[in-house]
Amino acid sequence: MRLFLVLSLVLTMTMFFGCSESTTEEINEFEVLADYLENTDPNYEGWVNTIAGWILDYGAFNLNDYFIIDLRSAADFNAGHLDGAINTPLANMFDVVDGQTGKILVVCYTGQTSAYGHMLLRMKGYEAYSLKWGMSIVGAAHDRWTSQCSDQYYNTSNWSNLASPALPTFDYPELNTGKDNGPDILDARITAALGVWGTRMITVSTVMANPANYNIICYWPQAHWDAMGHITGAVRVEPKTLTKAQNLSVFDPSTGDNVFYCYTGQGSALASAYLYVLGYDVKSLAYGANAMIYDHVTVSKWPKPWSGK
Repeated sequence: MRLFLVLSLVLTMTMFFGCSESTTEEINEFEVLADYLENTDPNYEGWVNTIAGWILDYGAFNLNDYFIIDLRSAADFNAGHLDGAINTPLANMFDVVDGQTGKILVVCYTGQTSAYGHMLLRMKGYEAYSLKWGMSIVGAAHDRWTSQCSDQYYNTSNWSNLASPALPTFDYPELNTGKDNGPDILDARITAALGVWGTRMITVSTVMANPANYNIICYWPQAHWDAMGHITGAVRVEPKTLTKAQNLSVFDPSTGDNVFYCYTGQGSALASAYLYVLGYDVKSLAYGANAMIYDHVTVSKWPKPWSGK
């Protein structure tokens, strides 16, 4: 009898705890991370929806006030760099800045990789900035911008002045880091983001070969959309609205065909880092409007200081 009672108790406890575990609500990691970034973290005011002052003009600040990291190749770094800069690949960026409490300036060739990298630093609490136009603005020997500027798509069938179509709406992505809180999920996603920058940009020629193949999002205010036009079939997302309550749902989480573009590729690269961390596969259009309608760009136009134009 005593053995029977013991076995009955064990069976009852097993069933109880087994049921408890099986009915535990699964964690929606996207919701946890998005809520952490939007509501919990005290630095949210500095995330992707408030980026004013993060991309710095060369000559408008004192380089000595910044810990400078240069993400270019060792060969290009050795051929010339900003005084005091430390060369590192993007993948090792956090190792180099570990322990830094002051301002960090991230530098690359064109300002696009550094925009992506400094966004990840910001998300981890560093006071990071990106050099606008990258080393291309520092001297002719470093220029990677001038050759990328083009007006070839203006007044073509791939460029339009029509009103924006209604914004599409998709479900949010699913994250599976195995973590259960905002900071830990963020750490895991930032680690993942460091390894995929090489896949985050897409060329203008690739997109323009068939724009209809992509979910194209233009990140301009209405006035610039009206004044400069846009890629045919693109939709317009108002800047500073990449939140759950506003326009995060415009990106399709089930495909890698999302293309995000701005004026220079720097703002869209920055935003693509944030979006990737949240679980979206979004490509930044390399060099932005400057690579498509250069002669008609009215905002953030590459100054071509070395061409004489």
